[in-house]
Amino acid sequence: MSRKFLTALIFSAFVAGITVMAPTSQALQTAPAAQEHGATGSGSMMGPMTPENRLKMLTEKLNLTEDQQAKLKPIIEDQSKQMKAIHDDTSLAPADRQAKMKELHESSIEKMNAILTPEQQAKWKQMRQGMMEKHKEMKSEGQMDHQ
Repeated sequence: MSRKFLTALIFSAFVAGITVMAPTSQALQTAPAAQEHGATGSGSMMGPMTPENRLKMLTEKLNLTEDQQAKLKPIIEDQSKQMKAIHDDTSLAPADRQAKMKELHESSIEKMNAILTPEQQAKWKQMRQGMMEKHKEMKSEGQMDHQ
């Protein structure tokens, strides 16, 4: 597995933790798997970004109600399962894998936004943007290390 892809998967697990990353098309071009992946990699101090950890983090950061948690849980679990399937599908070319992950990611964001309040959506968007900036910084630092 290439280092770039592995880095993107680890980042995507963290992003998934915030599930919350709505990467721009430019960011996706530079970070092929910078979507949610929850099934691999590890998160920050919360441990692996399992669907349970992602929901816990979202609950804490966005102050989710019990009803919202119950509605988000199957979305997060399904997304994680589908991301793993896409990742494990060796018949897909990298560009096809990236496109499928992007499509799944965007679909999940839409589903989740339908459950969040406007205030939560705004905070979630800020969280995603912050993570994308951190990812770009990490990526540019990594490229400098290889020069």
